[in-house]
Amino acid sequence: MEEDLWALEERLWLGDALFYEQHLAVDARMVFPQPVGMMGRAQILASIEPDKRWRRVEFANQHLLDPVEGTAVLVYAAAADRGSTGSAYRAQCSSVYVRTGGRWQLVAHHQTPADCKLSS
Repeated sequence: MEEDLWALEERLWLGDALFYEQHLAVDARMVFPQPVGMMGRAQILASIEPDKRWRRVEFANQHLLDPVEGTAVLVYAAAADRGSTGSAYRAQCSSVYVRTGGRWQLVAHHQTPADCKLSS
């Protein structure tokens, strides 16, 4: 389970709108720093533009919480960039997944920009 969830999380950072459509819960919410703020599923899908996707992401300080069966929470530090000068981004993140119909769906994701270290 753990490897699958971390691979899914990475693909959500790097993936396209179709991948999001398949793995984003109907009532999903994401919270980003201003000016973006809170977004629902329709806003999230509309915001995914191929030329603005992350090209690389690394996770560190990874924790998988399993509070109840069928629910998982990922907590971690991320470093990402879009492959261009000045696009480096670091954040502390959390994602909540639920298992529905035999597969994991992202319900909530939160990012707080931070000068976090990438050491497990």
